[in-house]
Amino acid sequence: MTKALRYTLFVLCLALSWVLPGCSSTKTVPEGDALFAGFDVKVNDEKDSSKRGTALETELSNTVRPKPNASILGMRPKLWIYNTFYTEKEKGLKNWIQNKLGEPPVLLSEVDTSSINEVMHARLHNRGYFYNSVQSDTTIKKKMATIAWTATVHEPYRIRNISYTLSDSLPIHAEIRQLEANSLLKQGEPYDLDNMILERARIDQALKNRGYFFFAPAMLIFSADTTVGNKEVDVLLRLKRDMPAHALRSYKIDDIFINANFVLNDSLSVSDTLRFEGYNYIPNENYVRAKHIVPGLFVAKDSVYSRRNHLLTVSRLSGLSAYKFVNLQYERDTLKEDRLDAFIYMTPDLKKSLRAETQMVSKSNNLAGPGISVSFRNRNAFKGSEMLTVNFTGRFENQVGGQRVVSSGESASENPVGLSSYELGVQTSLTFPRLVAPFNLPNLRSAFVPTTRISLGYNFLNRVQFFQMNSFNASYGYNWRPKQTITHDFTPINLQYVRLGKQTDEFSNLLAANPFLRSSFEEQFIIGSIYQHTLSTLGLENKTHQFFNATTLDVSGNLVSAVQSLMGNDKRDDASEPPVPPRTIFNQPYSQYTRLENDFRYYFNFSKTSQLATRLIAGVGYPYGNSMTMPYVKQFSIGGPNSIRAFRARSIGPGTYNVPDTLAFSFFDQVGDIKLEANAEYRFPIFGFFRGAVFVDAGNIWLINETYDRNGNLEKPKFKAGNLFQELAVGTGFGLRVDIEFFVIRFDLGIPVRVPYLPEGDRFVLNDFRFGFNPKPGEHGMVLNIAIGYPF
Repeated sequence: MTKALRYTLFVLCLALSWVLPGCSSTKTVPEGDALFAGFDVKVNDEKDSSKRGTALETELSNTVRPKPNASILGMRPKLWIYNTFYTEKEKGLKNWIQNKLGEPPVLLSEVDTSSINEVMHARLHNRGYFYNSVQSDTTIKKKMATIAWTATVHEPYRIRNISYTLSDSLPIHAEIRQLEANSLLKQGEPYDLDNMILERARIDQALKNRGYFFFAPAMLIFSADTTVGNKEVDVLLRLKRDMPAHALRSYKIDDIFINANFVLNDSLSVSDTLRFEGYNYIPNENYVRAKHIVPGLFVAKDSVYSRRNHLLTVSRLSGLSAYKFVNLQYERDTLKEDRLDAFIYMTPDLKKSLRAETQMVSKSNNLAGPGISVSFRNRNAFKGSEMLTVNFTGRFENQVGGQRVVSSGESASENPVGLSSYELGVQTSLTFPRLVAPFNLPNLRSAFVPTTRISLGYNFLNRVQFFQMNSFNASYGYNWRPKQTITHDFTPINLQYVRLGKQTDEFSNLLAANPFLRSSFEEQFIIGSIYQHTLSTLGLENKTHQFFNATTLDVSGNLVSAVQSLMGNDKRDDASEPPVPPRTIFNQPYSQYTRLENDFRYYFNFSKTSQLATRLIAGVGYPYGNSMTMPYVKQFSIGGPNSIRAFRARSIGPGTYNVPDTLAFSFFDQVGDIKLEANAEYRFPIFGFFRGAVFVDAGNIWLINETYDRNGNLEKPKFKAGNLFQELAVGTGFGLRVDIEFFVIRFDLGIPVRVPYLPEGDRFVLNDFRFGFNPKPGEHGMVLNIAIGYPF
């Protein structure tokens, strides 16, 4: 932080400390009125055995309207902005700040306590407290008013009997009676109107899945008899009288029409219809072929109408990239009174698009610079709603942090630009909205489209003062979701080939001095498979507890090694005389390893905007057979804006390893075979779209085997379970987030607490912390992380 910036912040804080006390919260409150500063709701439930007082207080508090001005630690920032920039002018900057960023005072005169009392009384009545009382008491002090509500309840009325008063004259009566066993209403439970509403919706949903297309929850009527005494109630359910006959009939599907190229005000012609497997496909197959649409249909001719199948069909078809909107409607058949004709309207999306964007890239190795990305998309490449994507990327980066290594004989002053790098790449992917395999696979009954993806890519990296690298990748994989909370991702063919090109003398000497690093760069031919299983409840709304767990298994070289063993090829043996070299494929040694990683997250939602988020990551990679080390691209690293935020990316580990000053320019060798990381973050609202957070991060990486330098000296020790907790890096901090719905800009300030690479006894560094980003030697300052999106 520059001196000018520190001075500016100091003056701003000084000005605010002078202005804030002088701007009263009641500055714009009219005479004779008061600011509605707050309220409290208490439920006196001493005579209530159900002990629902806390839940009732929350429910009754939600009925108070209007709400007081938003406050933080007793301060009302939006009201303060309104009062500070208050103006009677209808235009200008002050008016814009006053009304867009500020909030007018909520006045006591706007609070109708008598109406709120009646609403609270009705809410308690709906919960079975047929005899209750609600009182309010208003206190005004210095033009600031608070209101206290007190609700007194006694023992609630409880359900004695539940009766479905239905006759047997129509099949629908028998259908409803079959549903009685799973009723949400239970004998002995308190009377609750909300449960009755939910019970009507449950019955309606069940009937909708049995063909009753025109039925509605309002056609069911509950009545309660409270005259049975002893604070008990008999609940009776019956059908509404004089209902239309068509609402009491179950329907089957007759003809199904699919308009696969629908636009508004479209007119259909019978001559345009194509018959395909019993479906009427309109108008032709010039856009998407019918055989690729039909697997997404779960509405079939002569089947009983089902709301479940309806939603399944709409969701599945909406997942096709070729279409923007999908609508499914029904009409009663004019000739058959118990039949429905189905009409599926599919509106095509823009087929081709080209998008270009500029970026400011900040990478884990202290490189930053501008970049450009150009993306081409074809959403219907081969008339089967296939998504073809081609991405071109280019980046130029300069070193912005860490120490810099210069060429032989070059002084730092002769090269003020520092380490530079540029990167060019192209990535092509083709995604099929179906499972493509050499054998027939069953059609998944899922609302989510199963996909097959093929990808191919090339990347060229030129680290100007060190090396050039060529990277190739190719994969063939499947993704499918049997239900909303479970996702399977299986890549049976995963190929990666990374080859070092031109190298400088400095980098060659570095590889020569570090056999472990040299081996990691050499063994970069990966031929294997990846499987990931994800269990997530994050998509389920209004859940207090939410979970996410992703388990990834990555293996390489096993199949090739098995084939070569059957062919009699010698196994790698570095200990023999002479050493047996590693096996090759296409004259290139390949990697053989197994890598397992698990990412578990738990979220406790206090409210819609307040949340405790936690994460635990554990991973291990084990090289064997043809490999002595894990490939560099498959090793673990830690630190940075999405990890331990009090430390720079890749600046921790392995274990207690302390990177020499001569290598501090990039940290690219601070990787390991084992990773353990834990994070906890409390997220809370500030005002408007501003969010705050406090967090604690801990973790490290380790090696499975020791590494030695070229002189045979131990350089990095291996993992020892007994030293795990002593070698954890720990950081804490706080953050500010700008959450504008469709994206989040995040500013996190990390503060180191425990530094594992320091000598034992000196690792706890919080006492040496100094506020700022450039502390003196021996002191530890903050680390600023700027990122897009939440860390987890």
